[in-house]
Order: sequence, then C-alpha cells, then structure tokens
Amino acid sequence: MRNIALCMELSDFYEHGIARGLVRFAKAKPDWRLYGYGWMFRPLSGLKDWKGEGIIARVESPESADLLSSLGLPVVDVAGAYSRPNFRSVTNDDFLTGYKAGLHLIDCGFSRFAFLGVKATLWSERRYQGFEQALAERRGAEPETPGIPVFERPLPWWENLAADSAWDQGSAFGSAIGRAVGLAELAEFLRRLEGPTALFACNDTTGLRATELARRLGIAVPESLAILGVDNEDILCELASPSLSSVMLDCEAIGYRAASELDAILSGREALSRDRRTIEVPPKEIAERESTRIFACEDKLVSKAVTMIRARAHEGIGVSDLLGSLPASRRSLETRFRAAMGRSIHEEIVRAKLARAKRLLRETEETVERVAEGSGFGSVQRFYEIFKKAEGMSPSAWRTQLREPRGG
Repeated sequence: MRNIALCMELSDFYEHGIARGLVRFAKAKPDWRLYGYGWMFRPLSGLKDWKGEGIIARVESPESADLLSSLGLPVVDVAGAYSRPNFRSVTNDDFLTGYKAGLHLIDCGFSRFAFLGVKATLWSERRYQGFEQALAERRGAEPETPGIPVFERPLPWWENLAADSAWDQGSAFGSAIGRAVGLAELAEFLRRLEGPTALFACNDTTGLRATELARRLGIAVPESLAILGVDNEDILCELASPSLSSVMLDCEAIGYRAASELDAILSGREALSRDRRTIEVPPKEIAERESTRIFACEDKLVSKAVTMIRARAHEGIGVSDLLGSLPASRRSLETRFRAAMGRSIHEEIVRAKLARAKRLLRETEETVERVAEGSGFGSVQRFYEIFKKAEGMSPSAWRTQLREPRGG
C-alpha cells in the first residue's frame, strides 16, 4: 500500500475541490491509502514521524515549505506560493487568471484599474502580471497611462482583517486596535482611487474585505468601484453586499492532476528533479455578480443601455424597451451605441444572452430547451444556430466537453 498524506484543512472551497479531484483519482488506485490532515489529525510537526510514501499539500507559509522539504518525501504542492527543492507544483494558471480578469474588467468599459494582492506569494504576483499584461495590450498606443495602484499585505493580515469584528467594540482591545489600523490603511487606499475604477482582488478574501469596507465608506459598488475576486467561494460571494463577482478555478482538475503527478513519481515513471516543475491548470470562466454588473462609459446614455442589456437580456428586451427608459431617439441611441461599443445594440443583446446561456449550461442541469428559454432566446432552433456560430459546436456538445474529467 502507498500511504499518501493530504496536508490541508479542507476549510474552504479551494481545498474541497482539490480533495474531490484527489479522491476521484485515488478511487481508481487500489494501492493508494489516503490520510486526511489538518483539524482531523495531528499538527504539521507530526509529519516528522509519519511513515508514508508521498504528500499532497497546500503550502502557505515559508515555515511549512521548509519543513515539508526537509522530510525527504515527494511533495506535490497545490498552492504555488513557495518554491523548494524536490517540490512538484500543480496549480491554477495564475497568469491566465489575471489576464482573464483584466479582459473582463476592460469589457465592462473601465479605463482606470487597481489591484489588491497578497504580499510575497508567487500566485498573487503572477495574477498581477497577467492582469497588467491584459491592460497593457488594451492601452496599446497609450504609453503615458499611469501605473496601476497596488495595495499588498501578507495573507495573515487579510485573514485577520475581519471587517465585522473590527467594528465590534466588544472585541479584545489589542486585536481590535490592530484590525482598526489595518482597516484604516485599506480605507485610505480605496478612498484615493478615482472613480469609476475596476479593482482586481487576487482572491475572494481580499475582494470581500474591500467590498465590505467600501459599503461602510459609502463608496458605491459597482458604480464607483467595481470589484472582481478569484476562487468563487460561491456562498460567501453571494452573501456579500453587493454580491462579489469572481474568477472560477478548476480545483477538481488541480487535485486530480496533483495525484497523477505523485503517482508517476512513486511508480518511477518520472524522476523528482531538484529543479522546480510547475504544471498549470487553466481557470474556468468568471461568475459575474453585482460587484461588476455595470458598464463604465463616458457616454452615460450608452453606459445605462449596456448595463440594462446585461441585466435584462434574458427577459427578451429589445431596442424599444431601452427607449422606454432612456431619453433618446432610436437613431440617436443606435448611433451613439455603435460609436462607443463598436457593435450594434442587437449584437450586444445576443452577447449577453449567450453569456447567460453558458452560465446555465455550466452550473445547472436544465435541459437545452429550458436554457434557451431562460436566456431569452425566442426559440430553441434560433438558440442552436447562434450558439453554434459563436462556439463552433452545439450547446449540448459544449456542456459535455466542459464536464469531461480533466487531468485524467
């Protein structure tokens, strides 16, 4: 038997997804015996005496990285925050995550951007680099554009900055003062941002802190500050006020691939090199919620029109519905819309319907017929035609491809 330790606490959405992928792989390997870790067992120091063959870990501190590296066992890290000899890393593609975040916020019409990061971690740095690359490509011939405002703090700083507790006068005096100072620093950063600004938060923890604090400061989200996180901790993101948009990661694929890599090492199919090797799994799509559901545009009429379309396209709205709420003639609206967007109102409505259809195909078990209806398409046949033209395949094939096990 091969005894494999899973070194993570299973305390959040990311770790649950990793564990699902790992378990799926292990079920097909009769010689694998998994050992849960974290709150269920002894502390990390107990690994010194553990008799096993390999470790899959979410390494989130330099001390943990040093300890695991010293054990002489194959380690597959699924965090990607720290590099050590003999580590094999299977992580999210953080550069692509930041890049996709940048494209999404650009598509929301913003021209000013900012970043919240976790200091001294590779994954946060790579997400910033991808974000910056997307914005640089967008700016193109605008080299004089100022740099992106950045606010970075260590992960414990963000995790301890529980906004509700910090404002609770019943908190212990010392910790309350510490959190209040932290809040003041973040508050000053948010206040200095000139609206409207699109803020890319490197994970949902930082995004949720910013969303809560912006609400307390009276900063309108998303009108003055649009916020996009990463991880899609769906319950927390939905409960936020306003709800937080977030880049979805393919955690199950990361877990499955991590187990596969460890198995290859243990089976002798691959050598564990002292050179760091990182395998990156592409992120999924963006779960859009209220915190980015807006279109920022100098032409306020167009901004209102796009925001209405993206919020209500599934209801079957058309140009006449927009004219009922906007002070413009049909010709004026269509002319100004194309000038600002580079496409027609009808094309924007179709784009919004397709985006909703993809979300329903991805997140629900609804039939294609129900998806077509719920996305605002007049008929299933029309839905099939438009979807296939856009994606090169039918809605059913797209859903099947999306749900095929990856990493195996």
